[in-house]
Amino acid sequence: MKKTLIILLSCLSITALAQQSLGVQVAFDQPRLLLNDGTSKKLTDRTTFNGFKVGLVYDATLIKGFGFSLALNYGFSGRHTKWLTDPAFQGTAHQIKRQSYIHTLEIPIDWQYKFEIAKEFYLILYTGPALQYNFVFKEKTSKRDLTKPDNVVVKSGSRYKTDSDNDGLKDYTPINLLWSVGLGVQYKRYFIRGGYDFGIYNPYRDVNQDKEYKMRGRFDQWQLKLGIYFKAF
Repeated sequence: MKKTLIILLSCLSITALAQQSLGVQVAFDQPRLLLNDGTSKKLTDRTTFNGFKVGLVYDATLIKGFGFSLALNYGFSGRHTKWLTDPAFQGTAHQIKRQSYIHTLEIPIDWQYKFEIAKEFYLILYTGPALQYNFVFKEKTSKRDLTKPDNVVVKSGSRYKTDSDNDGLKDYTPINLLWSVGLGVQYKRYFIRGGYDFGIYNPYRDVNQDKEYKMRGRFDQWQLKLGIYFKAF
């Protein structure tokens, strides 16, 4: 207990002496949901969304360019398809259209190193975990028969309420854990950072134990962040 307290106080002391900044950022991101079909390990079912994030960011340089960045972001992303041929039917008379959107809270924790390559101009390398909670994941599917143009069937719902095998357990979890790798540049108070976040937490909550391969997947994302530090201390 005494050793833990000493370590904690040491960390707080180092942080207190660090060069710290508080800022805001906006990000353009592209979440990618990769899933298998339960009969193979390959993640062949791939869905790409487009969206943005906004949030607060805290930056601390602890010693000789090494430090960390901590943020709290809100994100919105969505996907919208055109009318396409419904693969469940033969011919082109039956069409289907899909729409979905996701609301996300995210806490990324990036360990970083800043190289000063010119006066007040830095190159940044970073990596670290990010915790996400997708508190909304709505989906809507519309189907129509071109021989009956006024007859459109619409089905909507939440992915996180899906229970395909009716066993009382929801199929997907709204929690996601990622690992980020990226780089960026900073000039004075302004910065640009971009990279790829690898999902390391299976989005399936209720895996199918009866098949040869369990239901597996990842929730990845590309992102490009732009921001400004409005306070240094």
